[in-house]
Parts: sequence; structure tokens; C-alpha cells
Amino acid sequence: MSSEVPAPSPNPPAFSQAAPLPKLTTEYVAKMYPAYLELVQAQVFFRHGERTPVKLRLRDHQAWPFCQRANFLHSEFMKAVGRFVPREETMPVPNPQMVGGKDSRYTEKTATLKCGLEYQPAKWSVRLEPSHLDNGMVDLGEGGNKKKTWDPKTCEMGQLSDIGLDTLYRTGSFLRALYIDRLGFLPSNPESASTQGNRLSDWLYIRSTDYSRVIQSTHALLVGMYPGYPRSAWDGDWTSFNADFLRMFPIHTRLHKDETMHGNFACYNFIKHFVDVTVDEDNKFKWINDVYRQTVSLQSIGKRAKEMMSKPHFGSNYHPIYDELVSLVAHGDKLPEDVSLDLLESLGAAAYYQWTKRVYYQQDQRLGFGRLADNIVQTIAQAAMLNREQLADASQRPVLGSQKKGDLLLAPGGIREPHKDEVPRVPKLALYGGHDITVGPMSIIMGATSRQWLPFASTLTFELFKDKHSSGSLEPQNLPRPETVPRDLKTSGYYVRVRLNDQVLQVPTCEVPGKHHPKMGSSMCTLAAFFEHLEPVIASEKQLKAECGTMPVAED
Repeated sequence: MSSEVPAPSPNPPAFSQAAPLPKLTTEYVAKMYPAYLELVQAQVFFRHGERTPVKLRLRDHQAWPFCQRANFLHSEFMKAVGRFVPREETMPVPNPQMVGGKDSRYTEKTATLKCGLEYQPAKWSVRLEPSHLDNGMVDLGEGGNKKKTWDPKTCEMGQLSDIGLDTLYRTGSFLRALYIDRLGFLPSNPESASTQGNRLSDWLYIRSTDYSRVIQSTHALLVGMYPGYPRSAWDGDWTSFNADFLRMFPIHTRLHKDETMHGNFACYNFIKHFVDVTVDEDNKFKWINDVYRQTVSLQSIGKRAKEMMSKPHFGSNYHPIYDELVSLVAHGDKLPEDVSLDLLESLGAAAYYQWTKRVYYQQDQRLGFGRLADNIVQTIAQAAMLNREQLADASQRPVLGSQKKGDLLLAPGGIREPHKDEVPRVPKLALYGGHDITVGPMSIIMGATSRQWLPFASTLTFELFKDKHSSGSLEPQNLPRPETVPRDLKTSGYYVRVRLNDQVLQVPTCEVPGKHHPKMGSSMCTLAAFFEHLEPVIASEKQLKAECGTMPVAED
């Protein structure tokens, strides 16, 4: 990497809006990971790092010069997957009839050449064109004339910034400190697996949604977990996001229709609650009406905020305002003088309420997020089954089950289906790069009570333990479990703990005596109670199709 590209910051900036992580003191580790508990598996869901707003609505000419390293790394990634288009190259005119021809940039996804990508991971690419903003202009000097010349530090809208990269690097460093340095749960050297005849994917499963900011966040997290690897991509400060990196760390993604880390917005009886949301629906609550009145009265943004909120929105009328303002704070920029941090927090609470109020209904949990819950449950069940078999060689572990349906591999040269020998095995650690609408709803399903919009880099962690001293005599009888969990799976002695950022969640079903660990308390569910809690949330494909209903045909 060029010496002009800054190295990652080891400490969060004072203005950081990133989620907190536990302090790994000796006392904390001893309390949370006592010797009589064996860690069997961990699944970590994480929101991407700090980014620019998805769209500027409140101020037209806000500059976002925070993406020098992010732009470089994204260009390296695009080269690795064969989708890099130099800025100097003229893009061909969109033409759907060219699909399948000699120009590889024409595909079914890019007949209109959005971003010039084979898939659509974000609303920007390295071939950035100056937008309606002036932040793509560089002053050339004489007469103050400006030319449409791209500044390599300039961010596009919705783009992961250098601050976001550093935040996920620190998240990866936390995972290394806990699971590698403290617990010895994973190899300290990712190359050691290959020297022992195993693959990295024999114990590590990595998946990201197909948004660029999430893919880059996943890369940054892995750099934090394994700094310096692969050695061919390491420059002493950072690991390039190139073909060698993708070979060492297989990252999976999915087409939008197959993705379970978004809400199931193909389900009519779920999505209908999010379409054309208006402020009138929720301003009947005094606290939300107070937020509305205070916001529209602001001299700086009130007029535009009122215009924005007068129109129906998808999900929330308050979130677009909150998103733009919190992105300013997250990058050390100043809020408008008349916007207080208290009002910013209230806007986040109003946005969170609008977005998540349906998630508190079990039927909407089932329709919108049951598929993701099933992915989690299947992966835990397979790990418990394997742990009982005590397989010595990781290469003997079976491949993932139906929860891998739809997986594509971000591979050198392109995005493709994994070859037979590339299919990941049941992991010890699974990493899932997602969004606020991944971590937030699942945390609510698991008992979270926060009413604030989840911070950047929020994590939701599911840990499976085996009590080494368990006799197996307390096996619960006939507790409900999802259909995808084998009926013959013995759950006695196994426990699950769920953590949101630095707080352990209290899963409601597990509060009952006999449904949690006798020493660790009600925050550590028996595996049987964990399955019982999620059983009503998980539907079969046939049930889901019937319960979702038919999407209305759009009128001409």
C-alpha cells in the first residue's frame, strides 16, 4: 500500500459513535468463561462500521473527505473480483441487448450499468463520478475555477469511511484477544490450518451481505483478528483487500432474494407494515410528537426536515434525519448549532421505534426474521451434535447444512458458487457482516430492551457451551424445538449465552428455573430452552409461503 495511505488508528477517536465491547480483564474472563465450561461454538453478527449518510437531504454541500484508505482498499477488492473499472475509462451506454455479449460489464444485473458491477453491493464504486455535491470538486487555483476532478479522500453516499475501517479493525482485535489469546479457541496463525492438512473454512465461516460497506467491514474485522496475514498482502500497517486475501479468508455473500440478514421484505404480510409510513401514525404519542415539533422548529434544518417528514417513507420518517446527523458526529464533524446531542438521541429513539415496533409481535418476528433465526439454530445444533462425537480432525467435520443455501463466494476473478471442496464445514466461529436491521431485530427477539438506534459496529454474539461436569441426567422432556433441529439431538449439558455489545441478554424463556445454568444464572439458557424460545419464530418454507400471503400486483 502506498506510504501516503494512513495506517489504522489503534484507539477510537473521542467522538466515536461505535458500539461498546466488554473490557477483557482477568476478572471478566474468569467470570464469563469458567474452567468447567467448554466453549463449543461462537456466532458473531456485526453491523458495519461508520459510514457517510445514505443520502444527503438536510444540507446540499456537506463535504465528506474521510475515505482515502477505504477507496484504495475497495479498488483492490474490485480488481480482485474482476470488476474494477478505471475512472478514466468511458463506460458504454446502457443497453440490455448487450447482455451475454463480448463486453463482460453487461450482465443481467448491469444492463443499466449501475456502478459497473456484476452485482449491486452499494450505490457507489471506485469509478466515482462527481455527483450533485461539490465535494467531488477540487479547486485548481486560478480564478477559483473548479474542475470535475475526483479527490481520493472523497466519500460517496453510504460508503464505509476510514473511521469505519478502524472501528471494525478494533472489533476484530477484540475477537482475537478473547477467542485466540485468552481462550485459545482458535489457531493464532491462519496458515497453521493448511500446514496440518485442514482448510481455514474447516473451523471459520465468513458471510457478508452484498453491500460494499459490509464487505469492507468484514475485511477490516478479519485484518484485526489476523494482522499480517496473508503475508503477501501485508505492508506493515494494513492488509490489502486483494486476491491473496480472498484465497486465505473465503467470504460468502448472497443475492438479495436469498439473503436472510435483511428483513424478509418479499413477504407481503411483513413488508406492508413498512411501506408508506407517515408521521401521523406515531405522533399520537406525546414523546414522539415532542421530537417532531422540536425538530421542525429548528432554524438550521427545520424547514427541510418538515418537508421530508410530510412525505410517506419506508420504515421511518425520522431515520433519514437521524442518519445524516449521527454520521456527522461519527466523523468528528459539527452538528448544526441549534441541534443538541439530546435531540439527536431522541431522533434515534423515534427512528428505532418506527422501524422495530412490529418486531415485538411474534408473527412479524416469524415472517421477517424467522429464516435468520433458523440459520442460527441449525448451526448451533450441528455444533452440539459434533461436540458429542468428539471428532479429532477438523477435516472430518461435516459441511454446513441447508443454512448455507444461496451462498456465493467472493473469489479471485469473480463471484461464483463454491466448488465442492470449498463448501464450509460446521464452524467453531461464524462471522456475519450485516446491518442495523440485522442486529437490532434479532436482539429484540432474544430479549433486548434498548430503545435506541444501534450504534455502528454493534455485535450480537451467540455462544454455545458444554458443562464438563454435567451428568446428563437433567435432560428436559418434550420441550418444543424447531423442525430443523434433529429430534434425537441430546441437549443436556449444553448452554447458550447471547450478548449484545457489552451486555449479556436475558432471554425471557430462560428465566424459568430449570431452563438456565444453575451456577451461571438465568442469562445462560439451557440449549433446550434456547430452542424452545425460537421454535415459534421459525416457520417451514411451506408455512412461510402461506403466512406471507400474495404480494399485490402493482397498478399501471
